[in-house]
Order: sequence, then structure tokens, then C-alpha cells
Amino acid sequence: MADVVDSEDLAEISVTGLLTLRSVSEDFTNKEEVPDGGNADTAVISESLDRQPKEPGEVKTDEGPRLQPSVWIKSECDEKVKSFSVISSVPYIAANIQVLINPVNLPENMLPGTQLSRAYGKDIAGKADVYHFMNKTKDFITDCTSQHLVHNQAFCTVGPQFWCNSTKIFNYEIDPRSFLLIVDTGGPMRCVLTVYITDVPEPPDCTADPQFSSGSATLEVDEDYPLFQSVYRVMATNKDSAKGDKVMYTIETQLSGPKKGAKTFGVDPVSDVVSLRGADLLDFDAGYHVFQLALRATDTTGLFCQGTLIITIRNVNDEKPQFDAFPLDSINVTENKPVGEIIVRVKATDRDEDSSITYSFKTQQAMFDLDSFTGIITLLRPLNLDNPNNTKAYPLGIEARDNENNTSTYMCIVSVKNVDDPVICDSSFSTGAVDATTCFALDPRNGVISKTSKLLLDYETDPKHFQIVIAVRNRGNRTLESRVGIITINIQNVNDESPILTRPIYIPDASINIYEKLLVRTKLVKLTATDRDIGDSVHYEFIGTQKEFSINEDSREVTVTYPSDYEDATTPHSWVLYFRAYDNERVHSTTGRLTAILQDLNDNPSQCTQNIYIIELPKHIPVETLLVSQTCTDKDGTEPNNNITYHLITDTFSNEAFTLTNNELKIGLTHLDYDNAIFAGMQFKYTLFVRVCDGGNPVLSTIITIIIRVRRINELNPIGTTSTFTFSILENSPTDTLVGKISFTDADPLNNIKYTIVGGNFGKPPKFYIEADTGMIKLLNSLDREVEPQYKIAVRITDLDNDAIPDPLKQRSSTAQVIINVLKMNDEPPVCNPPHLEIRIYSIIQIPFIQLNCSDKDSPQEELSYSIGRGNTNYQFTLWRGVDPPSLATTQTFQYDVFQGIQDPVTFQLLIEVTDELSGNKASQLSATTTVIIHVFSWTTMQPTSATKTTTTTVST
Repeated sequence: MADVVDSEDLAEISVTGLLTLRSVSEDFTNKEEVPDGGNADTAVISESLDRQPKEPGEVKTDEGPRLQPSVWIKSECDEKVKSFSVISSVPYIAANIQVLINPVNLPENMLPGTQLSRAYGKDIAGKADVYHFMNKTKDFITDCTSQHLVHNQAFCTVGPQFWCNSTKIFNYEIDPRSFLLIVDTGGPMRCVLTVYITDVPEPPDCTADPQFSSGSATLEVDEDYPLFQSVYRVMATNKDSAKGDKVMYTIETQLSGPKKGAKTFGVDPVSDVVSLRGADLLDFDAGYHVFQLALRATDTTGLFCQGTLIITIRNVNDEKPQFDAFPLDSINVTENKPVGEIIVRVKATDRDEDSSITYSFKTQQAMFDLDSFTGIITLLRPLNLDNPNNTKAYPLGIEARDNENNTSTYMCIVSVKNVDDPVICDSSFSTGAVDATTCFALDPRNGVISKTSKLLLDYETDPKHFQIVIAVRNRGNRTLESRVGIITINIQNVNDESPILTRPIYIPDASINIYEKLLVRTKLVKLTATDRDIGDSVHYEFIGTQKEFSINEDSREVTVTYPSDYEDATTPHSWVLYFRAYDNERVHSTTGRLTAILQDLNDNPSQCTQNIYIIELPKHIPVETLLVSQTCTDKDGTEPNNNITYHLITDTFSNEAFTLTNNELKIGLTHLDYDNAIFAGMQFKYTLFVRVCDGGNPVLSTIITIIIRVRRINELNPIGTTSTFTFSILENSPTDTLVGKISFTDADPLNNIKYTIVGGNFGKPPKFYIEADTGMIKLLNSLDREVEPQYKIAVRITDLDNDAIPDPLKQRSSTAQVIINVLKMNDEPPVCNPPHLEIRIYSIIQIPFIQLNCSDKDSPQEELSYSIGRGNTNYQFTLWRGVDPPSLATTQTFQYDVFQGIQDPVTFQLLIEVTDELSGNKASQLSATTTVIIHVFSWTTMQPTSATKTTTTTVST
């Protein structure tokens, strides 16, 4: 209950949002604060009323005119609408002003110009400027042309009435929720028009991230991004959340490209977090390079906001090389396989597009060599099974490694097959091919054995041992007696051989091809040299300094020491490497030359000046119009690695709407159709992908995303189910009864229609109004079928905002004719005129002597029934219905005596009841009574000199 404070101080009144009336002193300023006890819903009164007191109860003293004691008004609020309780000790003076709708409930967010109510004062018709606000307000004004009250200026008067409109879009959450408009006519008449701002459900707001709500929010993630970790937050806000409204988040569509169909991302319906959900793995190498998510935030009423998120996937070298296995993981060779020949080639593949693979043995191998780049395995030593040091099976562990050190291992076995060999003698002894006497000489005189000059001994090729049989005889003795002995001569090895470079690894003046960006310590080639000196080993070194390469002194492997980039201008594309092979003590050496040629790898995807395009087009853009000319380059230094081609990736809907010729995207043969339900579900935008590929192996590509929005053009008028609507309503229906609803739709995608009554005979004051947003026609004032049985109304249906930039002058509209038939209700009782009759008759009369004059506005005469209720003594009178309305007649002559005169009563007072709806529902019948006084005179009695007097009385039904 509001507090009441009486005061004789000057009262000042204003309404700014919610209203407070209070009493203040004359020195009160417009900026004074609300007194203690006020609250946030109380607005300060600051507009003084400057007029002389005219009404009872006003106070006037020597200091000048005073107003009535002022009244505190405080707001009492519920959850939906804030209302006012007013308690005043001032006598209320009724205003002769009719406010047709009061109070007015104005939903928030209604467009300016919404009609609210109309005030009408018939007693002030024709007076200029009679309406005034007792309180000025910034929220309503009067439009003199249309007789509407709008806001922000004083009233102007058009006849005895004005209309109240709003021109501000109100927000229930932040604006005042009630307004009191005190309308004063300049005299004792005033009225208060109350406007309540009511809450309506509002869609969530997705504009916290403008790029998301405009369809261009983008981000990049690696393909190995962890599951369930946040990628993006929608960040939608809901103005209705304070009232318990909740927002749920969903992914409406999820497109992937260039490979389609992946369902990789999900959104938490409550926390708005977008993350990887694991339905489909995020795999760049499988073709999932970009995703487009249409994310929607929906409240409990079904209202929603929506935006687009484009996620580009970055390729990560996350795949291990995969070996092509041999049958049964076995390699079969014969024992007589020549040294240096190729045993087999191992091969591994990597799904990562820009990856190169190198090979190595898991353990050092003495019998085999593995080329690190080609995977070729060659034989280093004989496999002869007659050698007890050799075996029939050699297990090989081979490792494949990509650029990022992802490795995989393959195990296989080299199986050696035995073959029949010829008989071989011990080569350390002469078999007669070299005669010892050829190499050695014996002096017969002194027995000295010496080396001859005929043949040089070679430890590496000749026998290592010679046995000489020597016979000794006496010189002077001619007998045959002698002694025989065997002398073994062992040949000693001498370091007399130079190393020899051998094939197939080394070919004079041959070149080897190496690929760019090989990892440090990658093996390029293993040099092969032999030294015929048994027991002597060969060592290797580069002649001069080499930054890019090194050679192992003992293992003879040439490896990479510095990575090379073919596209780097400071890196040569070929090298001539001079090396030396020398024996143990550097006594002998051999030089060689190795030419290394750098090969270009396809390691650079195409780079484009722009990867995302957002274009806005009108729907009627001509065919072959150029939309985008894409500029892309490839850093790779050679063809076909740097040859670029463009490929357009579209869906079925946009397949024929666009064409791509080389790097130019143009409008195709199919016109852009904005008025399409499928396109409306796509938020009126096309999402295209252009894949830019090079010609290398493997093919590297870049995805360009092109979002094309189509601007709407308002080209279709609203269309209704019919142009003429007919409704019926009972004449006794209460105010705000629904008469009917007219329904129009707009084939343009945004079906935003406004309904307005623009003409017709809709009564004075108007009997009907139409809800601007729904098309529902409702009753504004009471109806009387007897006054007007039918109304015809013209309604304009306006298409509000189907242009990208709404223009009121270009809005499209249609017109509908509405016929409203008022149905009959028995709401009028019979009426007799006059309601009281008095008549004199002679006692001998036997014919109808007076006809009743009764009628009913909503019933014909034949549906009225008449009956004599009281006063018909001896049933002397009857109702004669020869003609309607009926007449009174006597049923018999009166009793008469010659001497005594009339013996029946000489005065009768008849009460006649008239009832309508003779054949209708008795519950709805209405009746009335009329009184007839009949004075009966003897026929011999003289006629009185005075005329009959007819009196009119009031008859109640």
C-alpha cells in the first residue's frame, strides 16, 4: 500500500518512466533527488502545473494559488508488469473523456507507429487545443495529420479526439515498464491513460563475436588436436535468462571439404563449447582440410540466433611410414650371387603429403648394404656356404624414417640357397701352373737358392708357398749315392698395392641424385674400394672442405651434414666431390670424383594471396559476372612441382550457379534464387571451396574458402488465401472479442508482414481494431445490430523489411476487404406506446374498442405474444388478433338492470404482458407490460363533458 502525504506546499508533477507524485516547497529544483524511501522504480517529478485552482478542494492563501494536497504514488511490481497503486485524499472529479483502451499493454520491441489507444471527448468538440499533458513526457507525441499520439511533443487537437501511438522501440529489460499520461482538457475534466510495457520472448544474441554472427568466424587447428578440448565458444547472450529462460546450443549443419561427410565436431548443449567429439577422426591426409559449422543457440521458446564457424585444419606429420611386405617376409638368393649386385629393394609409403623417407639397418650388417634413399639392398661379401663363417639365413631389421622422425621397423630374412660348386684346391700351394724353377734358381756349386728375374712374385695372386726338392751328391764321387731334401719357401706379403675403386657404387664421372631437405646424417652412398694387399684395409676422406657432406673414414658412407633447400638461392644445385681412398699407412692412395645433383622435392604447397573471400551479391547478377580472380604461386623451383591448377568444389545446390575457369570464379548459367526454402536454410549464402593443386608427386594442395551472400530484393507482394474475408460476430459480444483473422504470406524469404486498417465503414467511434503483427481483428466497442447490421473494412498488408536496406517508400503491400456481419441477439424488450391507456366505453359495446401499439426492435410483430395478466374480472375482456398488434374487445355484454343500472364493475384496470421471441428460447425471452384502464358507462348515461385523459407511466420489465 502506498504512503499518503498531505501538504499545502506547491505540487510539481512529471512522468519520466515510472511515476511519483510528491509535495515539495517552492524552492524545489528540477534536479532534486528522490526522498528517502524511494526506490529504483521511482522517477522524480519535475514539471510544475502552472494554472489557477479551479476544482473543489484546492487551497488558496495570501501567497498565491495552491493546488490540492499532493499524493505519493509508489510502484507495486510483479514479475511481468509494473503497475501503480494511487491513494489520494483529494476528491476525484470524473472526466467526460472516453479512453477506448485503458490501460494499454504494449509489447516490447514493437516498431514505432504502433497504435495504442484513442481518447474522445464529445463535450469539447470544436474547441482548439483543448488536450494537454499535465505531465510532459519524452515518449509520446501527437500526429495531427493522422490523429495519432506519438511522442516527444505537445498534443494537437483534431476535433474532439486524439489517437495515441508509440514511436520508440521499448526494451522491457532496461526501459521503464509503465507510463501514466495525464490528459487535461483545460477545465475540470481530465483522464489518466496508463501504458504498460510487457515482456515478450526475445531470441538469443550471437553478436558477441561479430565475425561469427556475420558468417566469417575462422580459426585453424592441427589435425592432432586433442579430443574434448575447447576449439571455440559460441558466447550467445539471452536477455530473458533472468526469468529462467535457458539457451541450448546445437550444430545445425557440418560440412567438410574437399572430402565430405565427416562428423568430427560437436558442441556442448549447455556450456557452448565446440570441441572434437571423435565421431570421425580429424585426418588431414584423409581429405578433411576445412570444416564449416552452422552453430545455433536456441532458447526454450524456440527462438534462436545462428552463425557460421570455418575451421581450417593444419597438416601435421603424424603418420608412420608403412612398409610393403615381402611374401612370407622372406628374400631368397643363391650362394653364388656376385658381390655388388642388388639383392632386393624395400619400399615404404607415408600418408603425409609432404614427407620423404630414408632407410637404415637397425643393426650393422657386414654382408649387405642399404641405400638410405632408394631402399636398395646390395651384397657386400660372398654368400658361399662352403665358408664355415657364412650361414644360410640372415635376419634384417630395416627402419624407415620420415622428415619428423616418425619411424617404423620391418623384419625380413635373406635365405641363401646352396648350389653345386666345382672342386677347389688349396690356392696357397702351386698346382704346377707356376713351376718353382721358374721363380727360383739353385747354384750347384755352393747350394745357394736365389730368385730369378723371369717372373715377379705376387702374394695376392701367386702361390704363397713353394716346395723345392733338392738332391745333394759328392762332387768327385762318381757313385750314384746322394741325399734328397725338401725346402719350403714361404712368400711374405708386402704393401705394394694401391686401393682400387670398384663398381657398382663407384662409376667414374657418374653422378648421384639427392633430394632436398634430407635429414642430417642421412646416408647418400657407400663408396667401394679394394686393396689387393691381403690384410690391408682402405680408408676414405674428402679432398678439401665440404659443408654439406661428410664421409666416414672407415664405413665409407657419404652422409648429409647440412640440410639443403632447392628454393634457397644460396644453395647450389650440384656439387663435385673429390675424395681419396688410402691404405693403412697412407703408403698408397687413389682419388675419385663424385658428382651430387640436388633434386627438387614437391615440398611447398601453393600459396594464395587470400584464403577466405566473403562476397555479397544482388540476386539478379548477370551470368558470367567475374566474382573472384585468385592469385596463387608455388615456391617449388621446377616443373611439374610448381604447375598450379584450380578445382571448384561445390554441392548439388550450387553446382550450376558458379563456374571456375583457370583462376576466375564467375556466375554460372543458373541464376541466384533468393526465394528458395533450401537456400533459406543455408542462411542465404553459398559456401564454395577451390582446391589449388600443384603437379608434383605427391600432389600438394591449398583450400580457398569463398562465402557468397545473396542480398535480398523485395519483389513479391504479400498474398492471402483470398482477397475478401467474411466474419460474423454476435451483437452482445464483449470488447476485445476475436472477430476473425486474415492471413497473408510473403513468398520473399522473410515473412515480416504488418496489417493496418485503412478504410471502410468501421463505425463511429471505431468498432474494431486489428493487431498489426498477427492480422487478428478484435472488437473495440459494443455493437448493435439494429443500428448497423454489417461493416466493411479495408485492410492494407505491408511487407516491412524484405530489402537489405529497408525503405518505407518502396515497401510492397496488398489490400484485403473484410466484411463483418453482426448477428442478432434478443437484447431489446418490447415497447408499448403509450405504456398506460385509459378509455371509456358503453356497456353495450361488443366489438374491439382499442388497438394496442406495441413493437420490438429485434422481433417482428408476429413473434410477439400478448396476455391479460390481472384485472380481467369475470373474463370480461379478450385480445382480438385480427390485425397486429391486437385489440381489446369485450367477451359479453355487461349485466344490466333497468332500475339499478350496470351491475358489473364500472372500472377495469387491465395489466397486459407483451413477450417477444414467441417461438424462440424461453430463457432469452424479454417482456414488457402495459396498463389499460377501462371505464364502462350505461348506454343511457350522458356522455361526460370532459375529454378522455391519457396518462403515460413508466413500465419496468
